[in-house]
Amino acid sequence: MMSRVCPPWGRLTIVNDVVNYCWVTHNVDMTPGSVIEALSDPTRRQIVTLLSGGPKRAGELAAEVGMSAPAISRHLRVLLSALVIADERLDEDARARVFRLRPQSITTLQAWLDQLMTGRASLDAAADEQSDRQSV
Repeated sequence: MMSRVCPPWGRLTIVNDVVNYCWVTHNVDMTPGSVIEALSDPTRRQIVTLLSGGPKRAGELAAEVGMSAPAISRHLRVLLSALVIADERLDEDARARVFRLRPQSITTLQAWLDQLMTGRASLDAAADEQSDRQSV
């Protein structure tokens, strides 16, 4: 058997002698940048808009967006990794996943935008004051 360390955290699960799978955990934080990057695509923004109305299955999202299952899956994976959405397994059918919006990610982005606008407002006020002084 092989023993190999997988970067960056070194946890290795050996499934058989031929194929090795690395279990890597990432410390993901909901930074505004990761949320903005995830929402940079119009299709992902449409998915988030649809999920704002309530949880939906991937098939429902694919039908409403007009995409194939593999294509919608790629977009859902990006939104999941940025923690914009979450998925849950249904008790009655463990194969089915329901996706829902995670408001915490939007709140994080909104807080950053509010902070940005507060700084912008103080800059605008200073610029107005400066122009008033020059006109007098």
